Amino acid sequence: MRPVSTAPDRYVYNRLRRLGLSDGLATQTAPGVKVQSLEAGKKLWAKGGEVQHWCYIMDGLVSAAIPTTNSDSTPISIYGKGAWFGEQSIINRKPSFADYVCLTPTEVLSLPASTFDELFLQEPAFARHVAKLMAWRVQKTSETLTLMKLGNPCLRVVMGLAQFAEALAYRSDRPPTIGFGDGVEIPIAQNTLASLCGVSRTLFSEYVQQLAQAEWLKLSYGKLEILNVSTWHRFARRQREDGVSSLSPSIAELLEVLHTLDQLLPEASALQRLERRARAGLRS
Repeated sequence: MRPVSTAPDRYVYNRLRRLGLSDGLATQTAPGVKVQSLEAGKKLWAKGGEVQHWCYIMDGLVSAAIPTTNSDSTPISIYGKGAWFGEQSIINRKPSFADYVCLTPTEVLSLPASTFDELFLQEPAFARHVAKLMAWRVQKTSETLTLMKLGNPCLRVVMGLAQFAEALAYRSDRPPTIGFGDGVEIPIAQNTLASLCGVSRTLFSEYVQQLAQAEWLKLSYGKLEILNVSTWHRFARRQREDGVSSLSPSIAELLEVLHTLDQLLPEASALQRLERRARAGLRS
C-alpha cells in the first residue's frame, strides 16, 4: 500500500459537486480528501471496526462481506468504480457491519467521517443524496443477503456473477438503469469467485460452463466475461424481488429466467444480442 496522499483538488471538486455541494463548499472541502492505493486483499475495515472515512472508488473493486461460521464469508455488496461506500456506519455511529476487502488493486478517495457528519447535518442537498443512496442500498443488501445465505449453490453462483455485472457495468452511486456496453470482464480469478459465492471450484466451473454454453458468459484462459449485462441486471433485480419464494432453482430454471428476461429487452438491445451471437458463431 502506498502512503496516503492528497487527491487532485479539481477531480475531488467534481465528485463533491455531484453530491450536491455548492461551488464554495466543494472548493473548501476538497483539500481534506485523501487518495489511497490499496493492494488486492487489503481489508479497509473489519466487521465490528470503526469506519473513519467515507470512501469513493476511483478504480478497482471492493466487497462488503459477512463472515460465516466456517471461516468463509458471504458477499452482500460489491462496489465498483464510481461508488461511494461506508455511509451507513457513519450515520448510525455504529461499527462496520461487514468486512470491506479490496478484490483487485484499488484506488479510493477518503473523506473523513467528521467532515461527512458536518455535511450531512448542514447541507440539505448532500443529505438528500445520501439518504436516497442509503435507502436503496439497505433494501438491496437485505435482499441479497437472503439469497446468498439461504440460496442453493446454483443460485449463489449465478446471483454472485450478477452482482459483479452490476458493480462493473453501472454507476454504483444510484440504482442502475442504463447499461454501458454488451459485455464486461471480471478481473478476478475463478477460484476467488468460487470462494465469494460459497461453493467449491469444481461446482463453480460446472455452472459457469453451462452459462457459457448458453452464451451468457465468455470464457478464455484466465478470463471470464459477462455478456449482455442489461439482462444480468434485470435478473438480479428479479431475484431480489422474488426473495425467499425460489431459493433452490436448477441451472436450467435460471437459464430459462435469463432467456425470458432477454426477450423483454428493447429493440436496440435485441440487435446487440443478435450481433453478439453472430460474432460467437464466427469464432466457433
